[in-house]
Amino acid sequence: MKRLAIFVAALSIAAVPASAQRTIDPDRIDRSQVGSRFSVQMEAMEGDEMRIYMKRIGRCLARNDRELAARMLENSDPVRIDYRAIGMNISEIANEMNMSRCIGSSMPSSARYMRMNYSGAVLRPLLAEEMYLHANDDPLVIPAGAPVELENRFFVGGMADPIATTRARFADCIVYNDPVQSHEFLRSNPNSGKERDAAQALAQTFGECLGSEADVTFSLAEMRLYLADGLWSRSHYGQDSYADAGGAE
Repeated sequence: MKRLAIFVAALSIAAVPASAQRTIDPDRIDRSQVGSRFSVQMEAMEGDEMRIYMKRIGRCLARNDRELAARMLENSDPVRIDYRAIGMNISEIANEMNMSRCIGSSMPSSARYMRMNYSGAVLRPLLAEEMYLHANDDPLVIPAGAPVELENRFFVGGMADPIATTRARFADCIVYNDPVQSHEFLRSNPNSGKERDAAQALAQTFGECLGSEADVTFSLAEMRLYLADGLWSRSHYGQDSYADAGGAE
């Protein structure tokens, strides 16, 4: 089975347990260089556990500085971030949003401390998810005549590269065709029954928007990344896009 993984951000969270001098299995140590290019040599969280804590961290970051979160989203696309337009680099953004406090408040009780290696590609979807949910208690209502693809999306440099365009179009297609289940998925907690139910309901839409006969599998993490971008973008750019298309009433 072929696996599509073109939108997975490089991410690792490492937690050191409170129990002293615990031996770490060498096979579970992540030594890859990720995020801000620091080497991780602590036992890394994996899978669903990681997604739960990332959700908490993202909610904390967005709550700490919604204005900065909005500025970052408005000056980025699915691939690149215009730090010059934002006026800050990624470390300064993390500091302004009090990343260290968010990590500390989100870590499990079994951990003495946590370390997160991050990049803009990691923070952007977390912020998109939380900023969309903050602004929208209910699913988006997409009017008749609205475009499937948001032609007024921002792309860094004024021109989208092929990867950014592909990701944006795919996310736009999913949200356009099923805004209700897209909303339900993003509103659900990672690794919950509601998330799995929404994923099942969205499976056909993902396949149709992919437009490929290949046997492709999406992880729940991958689905959440696309939906966060698609929903925030539709919520932020949608009204202007509908007016440009003559579809708004």
